[in-house]
Amino acid sequence: MDHLSEAQLTSLRARIDQEANELRERIAERSSAIAEGSGGDLRDIEDKAAREGMRFQAMQMLTRDRSRLGALEAALVRMNANEYGICEDSDDPIPFRRLELDPATRYTAEAQEDLEREQAQDRDDPTPDEPIGY
Repeated sequence: MDHLSEAQLTSLRARIDQEANELRERIAERSSAIAEGSGGDLRDIEDKAAREGMRFQAMQMLTRDRSRLGALEAALVRMNANEYGICEDSDDPIPFRRLELDPATRYTAEAQEDLEREQAQDRDDPTPDEPIGY
């Protein structure tokens, strides 16, 4: 964290806190909306299908918001442990500009690219137990 000034850390912490608070509010609203929308006896199959589609979409957004909140909270833990802004893969400092764009990032741009390339390759390669189609 030595590569970040106190002012930079203060700015990043404020951004993380603000986004985390917004997410907590949105999660609470979506959770109650999902709970309220699950009741009632709809007899029309199209109404049931529409409601289920909306619930599914709301659940996906809720899952995404919870994941992002977890990433932000993990960033605060790293900040409090003086491990913030250091790439988890290469141990290189993450530039302030990158942290400014995403204060929860855990990797330098290079390490992130390598990770994404490996994940894409893993998806493209058949597993040993998977038959190769001819």
